[in-house]
Amino acid sequence: MTRQSVRAHELGAFLRSRRTLLGPGEVGLSVDGVRRTSGLRREETARLAGVSEGYYVRLEQGRAPHPSASVLGALARALRLSDAEREHLFALAEEIRPEPEPEVLASGARRMLELLAPPTAAYVIGRRSDVLLWNDSAAALFGHLVDGPRRPNNVRYVFTDPEAKEIFVDWADIASDSVAHLRAATGHRPDDAELTALVAELHEVSPEFRRLWPARELRRKVSGRKELNHPVVGRMSLDYEVLTAPAATGQRLVAYAATPGTNSHVALRRLLG
Repeated sequence: MTRQSVRAHELGAFLRSRRTLLGPGEVGLSVDGVRRTSGLRREETARLAGVSEGYYVRLEQGRAPHPSASVLGALARALRLSDAEREHLFALAEEIRPEPEPEVLASGARRMLELLAPPTAAYVIGRRSDVLLWNDSAAALFGHLVDGPRRPNNVRYVFTDPEAKEIFVDWADIASDSVAHLRAATGHRPDDAELTALVAELHEVSPEFRRLWPARELRRKVSGRKELNHPVVGRMSLDYEVLTAPAATGQRLVAYAATPGTNSHVALRRLLG
């Protein structure tokens, strides 16, 4: 399969996944008789988007010519896509670009990390969820952040390291978020060989990943709170912020901190000795 056909196939699969989640009543269509499948029919989706049924069918099959921005916009409106889903759709439809270069840590991302004072735990994450750089607090907090033969990867950690299920109190939510972030990366690089290899590896070893991946959910969280049960210092509630690294496509800085004076803040300091 060529790189262009990989992109077209993923675009079609994404359209199909969103179509089957949208009921006719949600878009003002009447239900005529018993439906054997959930969601909108192809002809209904095509009519709502103002394109021919044949063209829409070819889009889902990955056989249509490169769709224009106006067609993509009409499909996004017809399928009631969220902002993140709309961005993903447009990313999938971009023209073929050169093979991605090996990911190199941006100097701006390094500087952002250096500016954070202990005990804030922080790391820089790349487009494939590889952890590119981390501080001492992050290494003490998460056991997979160690130098080894390959870069640590957050999604691999969540689905393959037994520690992850112990440390994340809400592991199921963390797992779902991790898959959604990785799925978003495929919109920009569905033909990325390293990303494809990671997905194949996780399919092979994790039933939970195999269950979540086909849903094609997209999620973008920039802040929140995580409950951890650390093997050394016990239960902690940590707030996190996700910042886009300057001059580095796809790189983000993730910082964890606790409110000063709380038990979680004391525990985070204890981790640093």
